[in-house]
Amino acid sequence: MKKIKGFGGKSYGKIDKSSGFEQIQQKMRDEIEKLENSFENIEVSSTSGGGAVKVTAKCNYEIVSIEYEDSLLEDREMFNDLIVAAINEALREVTKKREEELSKIVGLSGLPGL
Repeated sequence: MKKIKGFGGKSYGKIDKSSGFEQIQQKMRDEIEKLENSFENIEVSSTSGGGAVKVTAKCNYEIVSIEYEDSLLEDREMFNDLIVAAINEALREVTKKREEELSKIVGLSGLPGL
């Protein structure tokens, strides 16, 4: 950093242009950390097979529950397909919710990889 010197060689302190930016970065990191911690309390649900299978997941990518109609057990292949479809949709919903919440902090939407 450069020092500003006035007349007579007096120093008026260091110029630190980055300190404001660093404070903003730190505040954003703190907010993102709080948000990451809150994701374990946010749940999303999805269904498949017209509601025959329902999957609930937390926004930290943890599956909370899988509910299904007993009649699905008769066709194992269809049952499997509906479970997979509902889980995949729940994970897409988790990703969407995470992006929405993060964009509130960052102030930008559509950032790749977030």
